[in-house]
Amino acid sequence: MSAQPPEPSGLDPDDPIGIRYPNTARIWNYQLGGKDNFAVDRKASDAANAMVRGLGVPAGADTAVESRHLLQRMVDYMLGQGVRQFLDLGSGLPNMASTHQIAHRAAPEARVIYVDVDPVVSSHAAALMAGPGVVTLRADLREPEQVLSDPQVRGLLDFGQPVGIMFMCVLHCLWDSEDPWHVVRQFRDAVVPGSYLALTHMTGEAHPEAAEGLFRMTQDLHWNTPLISRSRADIARFFDGFTLVEPGLVRPAQWRPDLDNPLRESRESRESRHDGESSEDDGQPVLRPAAAEPPGAAADAAWHFCGVGVKDERSAHNPG
Repeated sequence: MSAQPPEPSGLDPDDPIGIRYPNTARIWNYQLGGKDNFAVDRKASDAANAMVRGLGVPAGADTAVESRHLLQRMVDYMLGQGVRQFLDLGSGLPNMASTHQIAHRAAPEARVIYVDVDPVVSSHAAALMAGPGVVTLRADLREPEQVLSDPQVRGLLDFGQPVGIMFMCVLHCLWDSEDPWHVVRQFRDAVVPGSYLALTHMTGEAHPEAAEGLFRMTQDLHWNTPLISRSRADIARFFDGFTLVEPGLVRPAQWRPDLDNPLRESRESRESRHDGESSEDDGQPVLRPAAAEPPGAAADAAWHFCGVGVKDERSAHNPG
């Protein structure tokens, strides 16, 4: 698998919003049952699903839904550690429960910045996810200084307090030559110890043929980003300067299934359901018993490793 980009073709003046070729954000939206996609995205998605199913690997829709449930568990975990501000990088189109919706059910004071470079994604997200403590910013995560110096970011987030940095299913859209590890380090160096990094990233270790086939498809069909599967070791490098919390770097189904409450109730809805009776866990994530992994869950190791890390004290004194 080549992790180097082809020669840039430049913007097509006849296709300013990019509807001639498949778009990764719109494909993800389609996989989640959304309507913000075009025929070219649906065709590419169906072709990718057919290819991976033929190799015995979970299709995109299964992976997409699991990733959204994972997002909710990770936000729940960081909330439980006292984090009240989040930087969601490469956030994509609004789908199912988004970061601010998850956070605000338990912590209405939580503040969330969404960052995406796609103009259609950004404008659509700004319209659908507006609200107190929420900012949608059109910016390129590959240029951390641009993001971190933006007045909206500096105005909403307090960088003297812990921040949850989130790269959910996005770093595998960056070429090696774009040095995604350096991108993550720059965001790491901007936050205080006790901040968190949450990410999920594609890997092809279990099914290299499927990973190579999917990468080739993104190139042959001219998707707007590649999908580059990386090894466990390369994914672990993103956590330099962080300490991985338990259970470490694992597949999504293994990451804290005790927090599997994808549509967590707010305090208000619980009180309404219980005729005004509140409980001692008001305002806190509602924990449920660990759920058994679905049949064939081991196969999803073909697509993602995920983890959450807390920034080390020592990395504040030794950046880079």
